[in-house]
Amino acid sequence: MKKLTIIMIIMLTFLIALSGCAKKEDFAVKVNDKVIPRKTYDDKFNAVKTYFEKQGVDLNTEKGKATLESVKYEVIEGLIGTELINQEIVKNNWDLKDPEITKQIENLKSQLLDNDYQKWLEEQSMTEDEVVQYFAFTYNAGKDVTVSDQEVTEFFDSNFAMYGGQDEQVKARHILVATEEEALTVIAELKAVPASSLPADFAELAKKKSTEQPAAKESGGDLGYFTRGQMVPAFEEAAFSQKVGEISAKPVQSDFGFHVILVEDHKEAVKPDFENIKDKVKEDTLSYAKNQKVESYYAKLRQDAKIEYTEDLKPKA
Repeated sequence: MKKLTIIMIIMLTFLIALSGCAKKEDFAVKVNDKVIPRKTYDDKFNAVKTYFEKQGVDLNTEKGKATLESVKYEVIEGLIGTELINQEIVKNNWDLKDPEITKQIENLKSQLLDNDYQKWLEEQSMTEDEVVQYFAFTYNAGKDVTVSDQEVTEFFDSNFAMYGGQDEQVKARHILVATEEEALTVIAELKAVPASSLPADFAELAKKKSTEQPAAKESGGDLGYFTRGQMVPAFEEAAFSQKVGEISAKPVQSDFGFHVILVEDHKEAVKPDFENIKDKVKEDTLSYAKNQKVESYYAKLRQDAKIEYTEDLKPKA
């Protein structure tokens, strides 16, 4: 009887020891040796999962399962970010009650459509403390940023459409084929067409010969208006350099195949008066520069961080 009691005590002690070890290892991720509990991850993940279900997303389909797999790593990365920000706030002794931080949070609340801050927090799976820490980080990381007059001018030149201007635009059609020989044949056919009927004949030829089906059959190769940066470089260069009413002098090659292009209209850029909006442009330039600084600041923190994942949450190589 005594022997049995001793054995049971030894076994119980062993089980307790095992249980203690398990709890110590019950983590989602360690950030610079700071443990993020598995429960914290599970709560966040389940909150996001619930949000998707409320939006009518079927998480049992293949697409739904892929979405959840993506969410898994987004949640873990979010937890890493939250902890890195918290560590940086503590390290620098940043004041969470700074009036500027409070102002930014109030501005966020004012922009919510239904003015329901708690609902927004639930949808974002965030706590009020996390929001405060986020704004403390972004404010302090970017507060010393300044911009020069030249930077303001350059920002305006790149973004004048934001202020009521209009970017340069082209309206075009194209016929996409697999080989250069096919494209040359199409060009030869179109050169024989009278200028007055070229758009209609081009559209019909696109419906018959373009490999971009079924889209071309519906649109006749019509791409509508587009600005620079919306098309692949070779196509864009050709379209913006052609005259209105012209077809490609030679096939334009891209990763998709060989294009024959018809330019139907070309609108030049229209810039608003810079002097009338200079203050707004400066404000936007400064905001953009601060965002860039915050992003680079965080990227450095993330790059230098020591991260240890629990086995099933390790990112796939």
